[in-house]
Amino acid sequence: MVSMKALCLTGQETTRETLLAVAKNVPGAGVGLKIAALLLVLEGQRPGQVTRLLGLNHMALERSIHAANRGGPQALVPKPRPGRPARLTIDVQRQLELDLQKNPLEFGLSRPSWDGPTVAIYLKERFDVRVRVRQAQRWMHKLGYGLKRASYTYIQARAEDARSFDEALKKTEGAQAQRDSGL
Repeated sequence: MVSMKALCLTGQETTRETLLAVAKNVPGAGVGLKIAALLLVLEGQRPGQVTRLLGLNHMALERSIHAANRGGPQALVPKPRPGRPARLTIDVQRQLELDLQKNPLEFGLSRPSWDGPTVAIYLKERFDVRVRVRQAQRWMHKLGYGLKRASYTYIQARAEDARSFDEALKKTEGAQAQRDSGL
């Protein structure tokens, strides 16, 4: 039988007080969950119980423990990510999410439903933010909206029209057969 090595916090600077101090200074639920998980581990809870209790996965808890052991509680603070920042601020994103629930006609846009071009025009006119159509589609997708393909409905023919069409079709099939035989 192979025993698993128990995860434990070994860093001396990782105490309840330092973890709570980091929680007060760093906004964000992700960091808060990690800190809560580490607090429970410090109090002697088993990692399996902590992950079930907080809805974390085991690897996330393990990474948090190892990071805190290496760099102390400050290692839990997320580092700035590289790349160009988003053009839509948090406030614009929230407003876009609210406005996508309404009809575009309410904003003076001549479309019955939201799509990429409509969102791009909306952002330009309302917030002076210029995005291309594909980026507008990505924002819609990120906010939980998806592209619906057009569906086609076929009009059912009346029975007498269908019979007359069928008769006309039979007549043309016979004429085609005569042409093919060379008569």
